[in-house]
Amino acid sequence: MSYRLFSSCISDKGNFRRKNQDRAVCLIRNSGKKIFAAACVCDGIGSFEMSEFAAELVTSGIKKWFRDMEGHCDRLASEEILADLECTIYELNELVCEYQDKNDIAIGCTMSLMLFLGGEYFIFHVGDSRIYSVKDSMDQLTPDEVVQKNKEGQIKSYLANYMGKSRKLWLNKRKGVMQSGEMFLLGTDGVFKLLRFEDIVERGSKLCSDRRLAAINKKIIKTVRVRGERDNASSVLLYVHQGRQFRKKEP
Repeated sequence: MSYRLFSSCISDKGNFRRKNQDRAVCLIRNSGKKIFAAACVCDGIGSFEMSEFAAELVTSGIKKWFRDMEGHCDRLASEEILADLECTIYELNELVCEYQDKNDIAIGCTMSLMLFLGGEYFIFHVGDSRIYSVKDSMDQLTPDEVVQKNKEGQIKSYLANYMGKSRKLWLNKRKGVMQSGEMFLLGTDGVFKLLRFEDIVERGSKLCSDRRLAAINKKIIKTVRVRGERDNASSVLLYVHQGRQFRKKEP
């Protein structure tokens, strides 16, 4: 069974933040024997002034890995590709740590990454950005890596894991089988705090178009801004359609 992926990727500074510390990427190979695609969102830690550097280091590293790998993935086993990607993630974490040491500055970011390979997907996750499977409901595929602490009599959530926190990276992994008609939503917490299921899927709508997904994605960002979201918001949508994986350029 072959699949085709449609996608949309948005990273929005919003109306209140001075700069965008989020980064988002979506990469889909346009030819080859099997589907090969990657999507990633990173949210720079707001309490660290320059954390957009961490998000940029990670997403740039994922883009470079993808471009280097896409010409070889048809002849490599899935296990080899996954091992190489995991090694790259650990190297990117080390790169963020080295940047902190060299510049004597604290930076860090979340990372929620999906790799699509053949008829399967693989998740690599650090932090509290999220990945959802959206079909008849929204099913969260990633854990929120936070801890609850009492501060001045109030219970508050604090990020327990992020890229750059430690050279010994704690990496959450998951895999699954792609299904036709399934949509995946990757987003930073600026998207999910004020988002509802009905904002994402218009029942009866046809999603087999990058343009249609882009319209839904823009609606997601606009909706959370109208509801008062003050954070940066980044969102990647991917829709799985059974059929040829080769993508034609839309007019």
